[in-house]
This record gives sequence, C-alpha cells and structure tokens, in this order.
Amino acid sequence: MIRSLFQSVPRESRPRRQEVDLRLVPLGFAAVIAVGAALLALPWTHQPGKELGTLDAVFLATSATCVTGLVTVNVAETLNTFGHLVLLVLIQLGGIGIVTAGMLLALAAGRRLSLADEQTIRATLGRLREARPRDVFIYSCIFVLLLELAGAVAMFVAMTRVEVGRDPGAVAWEAVFHSVSAFCNAGISTYPEGMMRWRHAPLVVLVVALLIVAGGIGLMTLINLRYYYFWRRDPRRRGRLTLGTRLCIASALLLLVVGTVAVWGFEWGDTLQGHPWPEQLLWAFFHSTSARTAGFNLVDVGTMNPATLLITIGLMFIGGAPGSTAGGLKTVTVVVLLLTAWSALRRRDEVECWGRRLPPRISFVATMLLLFAGLTIVAGVGLLMLTENQQPASRTAHGWLGIVFEVVSAFCTTGLSTGVTPLLTPPGKVIIIALMFTGRLAPLLLALYLVRPPERRPVRPPLEEVALG
Repeated sequence: MIRSLFQSVPRESRPRRQEVDLRLVPLGFAAVIAVGAALLALPWTHQPGKELGTLDAVFLATSATCVTGLVTVNVAETLNTFGHLVLLVLIQLGGIGIVTAGMLLALAAGRRLSLADEQTIRATLGRLREARPRDVFIYSCIFVLLLELAGAVAMFVAMTRVEVGRDPGAVAWEAVFHSVSAFCNAGISTYPEGMMRWRHAPLVVLVVALLIVAGGIGLMTLINLRYYYFWRRDPRRRGRLTLGTRLCIASALLLLVVGTVAVWGFEWGDTLQGHPWPEQLLWAFFHSTSARTAGFNLVDVGTMNPATLLITIGLMFIGGAPGSTAGGLKTVTVVVLLLTAWSALRRRDEVECWGRRLPPRISFVATMLLLFAGLTIVAGVGLLMLTENQQPASRTAHGWLGIVFEVVSAFCTTGLSTGVTPLLTPPGKVIIIALMFTGRLAPLLLALYLVRPPERRPVRPPLEEVALG
C-alpha cells in the first residue's frame, strides 16, 4: 500500500517548474522555535521551584528544533512532563522538517522545486518510478514514524529488563522520547545524568546507537535499501544501489571503525580504565557513533584527553549523510572533496567514482560548503573569544580547546560539550544559538541554491591560466 504512493505521473498533468522562495525554510524553523520558546518559558512547563529564563528558553527551543542537543540547564531537573512533551514535539518537527525540507519548500509554495523533480527522485530511489514531491513527503513521514516506533518498542523491552518493577507507563514514555531523540540525532535526554544512566546496559546502548546510525545515514538511503533485494539473482528484479547510497554506507562504516579504534586507543588507560574490555569497546563505539551527530555520551566528555577531543572535533565536522537528521559538512561532501583532490593529483579533468562521472558543479558545491563551514566556525570561535575572555567558560579544564569544541558542536548540530554550555555568558549563548540555527539550515539552503541549473551565458570570456601553490 505504501509502495503504491510511487506511481507514474502523467506527463500532461505535471505542473510547470517554477522558482520558489528559499526563505520559507528558515522562516518556518524560526516560527517553530519562537512558539517552542514561548511554551518553554511558561511556568507550568517547569518543575516546582524551578525557573527558565527567556534566553535559556530560546536556547533550548533552538537546540531541540535544530536537533543539536546543547543545553544550558538540566532538562530533567528544570522541566516537567509537559515541558518534555514540548521538547519532543520540537525535536520531531525539526527532524522531519530537515530531512524533507526541499519537498516541504515545494509544498508550502504549491509549486515544484527543481531539486525534487522526477528525475532526481528516480535517481535517488533506484528502481522506483517517478513520484510527486507530496508522495515522497508522505512516504518519508511514514518511514520515519515506523522506525521511531520500532526503536521505542526495542528500547522499552531493553529498559524493562534492566530496571524491573518500574511503572510501565513511565518506561514507555522514556522509550518514546529517547527513540525520537536518537533517530532525529537530537541528543536530548530526560534523565539528569543523560545516557550515562544506561552505560552498563549494553542492549539499551546498542538500540540507541542503531537509531542514531539510521537517522544519520539519510532517509533516501534507507528508502533505496528498502527496495534493494540483494538476494535475487536477476539484476532487473534485484534493483540497484545508487552511487549516493554506496557512498553514504561506505563512509559511515569507515568513520565508525576509525572513530571507535581512535577513541579506544586514546582512552583505554584513562576514562575507560577499570572497565571490562567489551564494555570499553562498546563505549568507544557509542562515542564514535554519537560524535558525528547525536550528542549522547556515556563518558564525561570534559574528562577526555585532548587527542580524543581533537578526533571528536573531526568526526563532528564531517557529520552524517546528506538528507539526514545529522549535521556537519556531510560525509558525501567530504568524499567529493577527496575525490576532487585525487583527480587533481592524477591530472584528470573529471571526477570519477565506482565507474561513474560526477558533474563538475558537484565539486564546486562541495568546495563552497567547506569554505562556508570553515569561515563560520572561525568567526564563531573569534566571537566567543571576545565574549568569554576571562569568563568561567574559558577557564574549564581544556581552556580554549573547549571553546573550539563548543563552536564546532553547535555549528555541526552535534550537542557534545566539555562543560562549557552552562557557563556561557548571555552574549555567548546568543552566539551559540546563531551557530546552531546557521549550521542546521544554511548548508541545506546553500546546496539547494547552488544545485539549480546554471544560467546560460551568451558570451564566454577568454580562457587564461593562473599560478597556484
């Protein structure tokens, strides 16, 4: 029944492609943040005797909607169940909104967006036939909700095995909240100690890790995998994995392995010391998984070695797959940059991967995204150096490395922190809010803008070489 959504659209009924206003997405996210902040600032969302200032409410609403995970207050101790429900709705809206933003843009304007036209959808979904953006949006929502429901059921079973005798209703609520938070890569928890509560429950940790991977690998990748029947011998009935799907899977596996080995190697004699080696390996794997996007932690990040923090910064900067709930520069973007550099070293004019040629504009877009991310992070660090100079945030155990870590975590919407977030001054909080909002939406809008067909120039200027290096 779900698959019947993807039916051919008669050519004569297809609407004319028109340009749409890219400002609809940031305005929509800003509206959700404003409503969420207003609700979180209300007294009946707080625990008895607790208060949440306006700036902290805006910070928390931005972090939830942009699925970041950085918080200036302890969510469990400050908000009550209604406040947690508001956070859950913000996380869900932000997660679904970001993975379907291009389609939502077309739907909101009632027009068709070039990025989501039939050819792009067919190439992304492999053997699936042409579909309208509305159909793909509905299918995407169903897919997300089904995965989150499956994760909630698995977490409920795992939690009840660890904490026997607890109220099933309370456990079910916690399972739903953390399933949505994990799949949307938000990293927000309703426990005072966060995911460290379950550090000795391997099944719970594995379920959360799998949800993080599923949310960070990209919705279109999951849909492509859904309709790839690898056990069939007939290639026509088997389907095919697109180049984007293969790049997402290969890069995710490589980063998970490299991150796990690096974290285990740097921390086995420090934060992991004194624990059985299977538990050490699981914690290292979870940190490698969470560092690329989610923000959950089983070990106090503030006590980690500087080398581990440096590796974590690299993982946060790369992030997850395009079209996913993850942040960062995106894995495929990094792969395209590496392939472009490799082609330049081999003195080739075209970028190739697995028997396919990439359009030149893909390399241009990847370079632009890298430049934008790098400049934004440098600007964020510089501004925090001004606002937090001689302030508590700059006097943590890791000093200015903690500030850099905080900026990368905010811009890449990861949510990990060395303990800097609660110590920020009001101007510092405003800077982190801006970084979270920019890091969540700017790369997407920039990519949407740059991948549009280029304007035809009637006159081309003469070609001339310039010196490099």
